[in-house]
Amino acid sequence: MTTDITSKKLPLHEEHLSRGARMGDFGGWNVPLYYTSIIEEHVTVRTQVGIFDISHMGEFLVEGPGALAYLERCLPRKIAPVKNQQAIYMPLVNERGGMVDDIILYRVKDDRFLIIVNAGNIEKDYKWFLSRVTDGVTLMDLSSEYGLLAVQGPASSVIIATAFGAFFRDIPRFQYRDFEGGIMARTGYTGEDGFEIMVPTARLKSVWDVLFMAGEKKGLKPVGFGARDTLRLEAGMPLYGHELTDEITPLEAGLGWALDFEKPAFPGSEILRSQKNTGVQRKRIGFEMVDRGIPRHACEIHKDGKQIGWVTSGSFIPPAGTTPGRNIGMGYVSSAEARENNEIDIVVRGHSLKARVVSLPFYKRK
Repeated sequence: MTTDITSKKLPLHEEHLSRGARMGDFGGWNVPLYYTSIIEEHVTVRTQVGIFDISHMGEFLVEGPGALAYLERCLPRKIAPVKNQQAIYMPLVNERGGMVDDIILYRVKDDRFLIIVNAGNIEKDYKWFLSRVTDGVTLMDLSSEYGLLAVQGPASSVIIATAFGAFFRDIPRFQYRDFEGGIMARTGYTGEDGFEIMVPTARLKSVWDVLFMAGEKKGLKPVGFGARDTLRLEAGMPLYGHELTDEITPLEAGLGWALDFEKPAFPGSEILRSQKNTGVQRKRIGFEMVDRGIPRHACEIHKDGKQIGWVTSGSFIPPAGTTPGRNIGMGYVSSAEARENNEIDIVVRGHSLKARVVSLPFYKRK
């Protein structure tokens, strides 16, 4: 086991160590990378159920009589139609059309909203929101006050029902219910059915313990950030700092569905409208290796000996259930080369390895 004393510790740090977690740095946090192995934990989530400690994530509260109008100005999706206890995903866009982050917004009340942001962007995102605050709006950073757990996998609803009752098992997708001073939402970052539970930090350990008492005999296991990354990659989900950056636009990333161009304006909207009308010059793709080799972040993508793009994420994905084992990746290429079944080369350690463009996601649960 390794620890980095310069990294921030999760509230359940000692619990992870007691379970044999191999620790490492992620976005300035000392987190469990794996407990047994990334492959075993990936298969657990695809076939049974796993629990993740994602307390590194940030939480902002926006409230006040001007909160709705403020968010309508700041965000690229329509907020007014979002009902209480409903959630919505979207990119956070800068004036150049690039992505500051990607977020999930929860409507708590008519004039109260919770926003979940990525751990590495908490300070940056808070400044972004704060710089746009107007009268009638209160913005608070609650990141240090709450912890987050994710229960993911085909058996997740069974575990939740056993631990907390059928009321929570039946939460619809992208909605939430009040829970233990926080919320329980039907959301996740693995491509599987699942729940994300936000509670005050002081209550996090008791929720963790109840989940294991209810679920350990049903196959519930702790899962680290290594499998979280392979799971989200297989599900075709982008990661900030890899598929999403301040220079890449939502249209290039394939997130045009998360923009509402009917809105009169939002940051970067003019640039994005122009890009929508003229077309993008590059696109996010998924690819599967033909030759043996594992693609990694920043590998070059070539065609006929010339670079046409770069890899943003790549890994070996183990077989799980009916899903075959394979080496896959995501990246950006020129739009002309983004067509399905196009043969490309991935340069891995100086060697050009054959791959082909495939549709995203690589995996979609039944």
